[in-house]
Order: sequence, then structure tokens, then C-alpha cells
Amino acid sequence: MAPTPSLQDVIHLVEADTEDQQPLSRLGVASVLVRNLAEVGDAALGYFVDQARHAGHSWSEIGEALGVSKQAAQQKHTVRLSLGLNTPTFERFTPRARNVLSEAEPIARQWGHRQIATEHLLLALYREPEGVAAQILNESNLPVDKAETAVDARTKRGPGAPKEKLSFSPEAIAAFTGALASALEMGHNYIGTEHLLLGLARGDGQAADILEDAGLRQETLERQVTEKLAGYTQVRRPVKRVTSSTVAKIARAKPGPASKRKPR
Repeated sequence: MAPTPSLQDVIHLVEADTEDQQPLSRLGVASVLVRNLAEVGDAALGYFVDQARHAGHSWSEIGEALGVSKQAAQQKHTVRLSLGLNTPTFERFTPRARNVLSEAEPIARQWGHRQIATEHLLLALYREPEGVAAQILNESNLPVDKAETAVDARTKRGPGAPKEKLSFSPEAIAAFTGALASALEMGHNYIGTEHLLLGLARGDGQAADILEDAGLRQETLERQVTEKLAGYTQVRRPVKRVTSSTVAKIARAKPGPASKRKPR
């Protein structure tokens, strides 16, 4: 097992990343670094939980491997990106990805639903036509009209949405977790529309079923995303596991653009 970074390693990272020697400046950098370390570590753990789930292991088995109860494992790793139930945080989301999330709520309201589900997120991806996700969907013969027809065939219209802000369904939150895991696997320290698409494909819910029926399984989409991103900037191929170097690289980066030519 790779050695865990020591306290001295973290201190050196903070001092190297701080422009001056002022204690408050270093404290601010340390706060960002520790938060990023926690987020990346949580995402890495979530990646392997996701792999165990896809291998058919129960939450009881996963809880035992983690040293916690079944309920604790299930709760933590279905709301892993949230500060509280159905309240995810989106610091690493690109402006296009955040706009997709904003557009998902009115779509859910149009359908009369009380929560934002994966099918609403899928339809919202088309609201960013220049985004990588929408380009892939349209080029893969799943334009918005076909997606809407597929949603209509699987989902009943609801009685009406409440006036207050809509929460995300457990499946939608799991898709955000999958998006973060996909970004981590690709060595990205941001979450774009392409990662959201991958998160929908690797999770549960109506969106995953619609994508699979259209021949857009996770492996297919990963290949298409890699090819599409290659047109914007050089990216690494998806890896099979999270490496210590990837964790260190992302942990040192502040949330935000990975480069000046960030993919969409």
C-alpha cells in the first residue's frame, strides 16, 4: 500500500502553495487543501463502493468491509456529495454543468414531479447544446425528442410540484457521485456535462435505462467522451483504479478549471 502523506508532507504542500508567509494566508490554503483531500478521498472510496455494488455485493457486505453498519454505509454512499440530505454541493461543477442542474428543476416541474430525478437531469443536458454531453447524445442518435419520448414512455405525469425548491432524488444524488468518480478516474479536478452524462449511465434510474436502450452504456460513453475531449485538450485515458498520484494531483488543485482550455 502506498504510504499515507504525513503531517510534514501536508505542511510542505501548504507552504509551497502559499504566495506569502503570512499565517492567515497559509491557513486559507490549508483549509482548501484539507477540504480537497477529504473530497478526493471520499470520491475514491465511493468509486470502490460503486465497483462492489456493480459486482453484486450487498450493502451489508459493503458495510462489513468498511467497518460500519449496513445503514451507515448506504446512507453515506448515497448522499456522499451532500452537506445534508438532498443538498449536494457543486464547487467543482463547471458553469455549463451547473446550468444543467438549474434547468433540471423547471423540467421536473413541467412533468408535475416533486423531486428532480435522473430523467430530468438527462433532458436538462440538452439545454446546453454546446456541452460535450449534448453533442454526444445528438451524435449518437438520441436527440431531445427521442429522449422525451423515452421519458414519457417510462414516467407518469405527477400531480404537480410544490412551491418550494425541489430536492434531488436518491438516484440523482448517486448520479452526482458517479460523475465525481468519473472525473476522478479521468484525472480531472472539475465536473462537466460529460461527467454528468457518465454519472447517469453508471447509476440507477430512468436515465440509465434510456441510455442503455439507445446503446449508450457506460463503456461506450466513456470512449465517446475521451474522443470528444481529445478535440479540445489532451486528456488521459480512463484508468481502472484511483492511483495515489491522481489523488495527490487533485488534492493540490483548488476547485475550478483544470486548465485554461477546460473541456465543456
